Amino acid sequence: MDEIQRIVARLNQPPFSKNLRLVDFDEKSPAELLQLLNDIFTSMDSTMKGDVRDEEDLVRAARMGNFLQMLKCPLLPQDEDRRTRFTEEFGMGSKNVVYPVFHWALTNYEKLCKRAYLGKYLVRIEPPQEFMQDDTLGDLVERYKELQVEFKGTHQTFDSNKATMSRPGAELRAEIQQLEDERRQLQDRIEKLKSNTRNEIAFPAMLAATSSMRQEQDEEVRLQEKMREQRHLLDIAEQRFQETQRRLSALKGSATGGHSAEAILKELQKDVQETAKVIRGDMAGERNKLADTIARLERQRLEPNRSIEDVERMRAQVRQLERQKDEMRETVEKAMSSRGDNKLGMFRQHANMASAKLVQKEEEVESRLKDLTAVRGEVDELEAKVNDIAAAAGGGMVGPNGRQMTRDEFKEYGAQLREKSHKYKLQKTALAGLRAESVVLHRTEQILKGRDRNLEEFLTQQEAKAGVSGYRDAQSKLEMASEQTAEMDDMKGQTLDEISEIVKKINGQLEEKKTKLKPLIKELKEVRKQYQECEQDYLDKKQRYDSVAVGLATERSMLEGECDELQDECLQEESRYHYLNCLSQIASIGLEKVQQEEKWTAGHGRLLPEFANHQELYQNKINQQESLSKQLRKQQKKIKENEGGNMYQRSLYADLHRLLSAKVKSRLGGTNNGNILGISGQLTADTMDFGTAQVVRID
Repeated sequence: MDEIQRIVARLNQPPFSKNLRLVDFDEKSPAELLQLLNDIFTSMDSTMKGDVRDEEDLVRAARMGNFLQMLKCPLLPQDEDRRTRFTEEFGMGSKNVVYPVFHWALTNYEKLCKRAYLGKYLVRIEPPQEFMQDDTLGDLVERYKELQVEFKGTHQTFDSNKATMSRPGAELRAEIQQLEDERRQLQDRIEKLKSNTRNEIAFPAMLAATSSMRQEQDEEVRLQEKMREQRHLLDIAEQRFQETQRRLSALKGSATGGHSAEAILKELQKDVQETAKVIRGDMAGERNKLADTIARLERQRLEPNRSIEDVERMRAQVRQLERQKDEMRETVEKAMSSRGDNKLGMFRQHANMASAKLVQKEEEVESRLKDLTAVRGEVDELEAKVNDIAAAAGGGMVGPNGRQMTRDEFKEYGAQLREKSHKYKLQKTALAGLRAESVVLHRTEQILKGRDRNLEEFLTQQEAKAGVSGYRDAQSKLEMASEQTAEMDDMKGQTLDEISEIVKKINGQLEEKKTKLKPLIKELKEVRKQYQECEQDYLDKKQRYDSVAVGLATERSMLEGECDELQDECLQEESRYHYLNCLSQIASIGLEKVQQEEKWTAGHGRLLPEFANHQELYQNKINQQESLSKQLRKQQKKIKENEGGNMYQRSLYADLHRLLSAKVKSRLGGTNNGNILGISGQLTADTMDFGTAQVVRID
């Protein structure tokens, strides 16, 4: 009984929501029970959907039995005879068999849903051995098993990833609580800022002006960026236009001058080579960028995964740094608010030192960047030229001096490159530090300039009082003019010296390059001759290859069409084989049942202790139903004969009941202790029972 109650309770829950009562479930017919069980199977696997009344008992029992076997139902007997009896009772909807299946399926519903999903892909197919001699069928079975193994591995990986990626609720709640705390802190900070600026009358106007200024600055930056892009596109378009004009004029000149096709072909080859050089240069830059990106991503991949504790520790460090920043900001604001005359000299000294250092660092950075850009351009240009010439001459490892290198020279060259790259990284780190320091100095300069502005106003007022207005401006202009004059003289001298040194270096490099390039130019001429011969040979072989490739492509397309037709025919035959195999199995099961029935009829064994075979069992059930129908007909006849008198007697009892009820009510209304018709006064209409009274029937 408890098992049935649990079944009904589970059926009333989602996803079934059958809204059943215990009595309704108990009164269901075998067909309705099987349909309800099939609905449960349909929720696990949509292919089980169907109406059990439209199927034969054997087909329905086989279908649902196979599904239970796929789900590894422990209720299925292992013995063949017991399995056959179980299938027959299950097909007839016997409650002794169906109820345990209901309880097992509903108790393990979640696990069975997953098993049904996996069972569709992991079901084993065992063709008969006589068909396994076919190589194609054997290969298909092996491929099917390999795909099953691959599916198992993929599903296990998915489950493990799902388990590792799922985050427990405690961590989520902790993060939510932390975000709430940060939100409250931000709200408190906003309220504090509002309270500090509420008394200032000009604050809204200043805030609006600041926001509009920021918007204008952003718009200006955006327009400048767009203008740079447009200029870049314009330069590219002009270059293309000039190149097109040059080629057009060259073609016109060749057409009017009567140049031959060979001359035009040479010009086109020259253009192709120039374009290839440009492309190789661009591709080298892009390749270096991609290599840097891949290296950076590889370093990030090799870094250990951050855990929740690491994230919390970093957040704590960030909060600590923010608190330190706020404390430093408050200290700076307090220092700015206390503007004593005794600190003016110190502020001016700091401002002069910061501005001088900033200017010095900016000049140093600009000079280094210019030198680095110039050196990179020269190196790239020279390496591109030398590598192109060496590649045309036959390839190999080309050194910085433009000749072929041995293994030892290449190792030494690699060591030099590593040393230079190390120096470059150190200089890059120093440059980043200088840039960061320049940013700090720039911010310090802005702060000190803001303070110095008020100081300038104070000094201007003092000069006006003393009657020497403009003294500081004139003095500063004179000092600035003298400093600029001295700087210009120094810069002129340095520039002249640098120009003379650069000219000497360039002349020396040109002489060296000329001497080095002479043998390479000779080799280049020979290589060009070889290239022309190889090109002609290549064109001949390419023509033969194209003709052969066209014939092979046509033959391949014909073979592919025949293969598709044969494959479709094979699939049709395979489908027909499975269909005939199922029909033969169903026929064999029916034949086995008939043979067993003949054995029982002949006296070899019995179906049940009371019945020898199914014929006696069904004949007994027919006799029972006939006797039951006879009894019901007799009872129906008796009821029809006594219906009139019984209805009349019922009406008389109803009238008597109303009469006695009225007398009891009237008696109880007058007194609480009297008797009515010999009945105690405590008798009421609710306590009177006429159904059990010994009353003679009135005919």
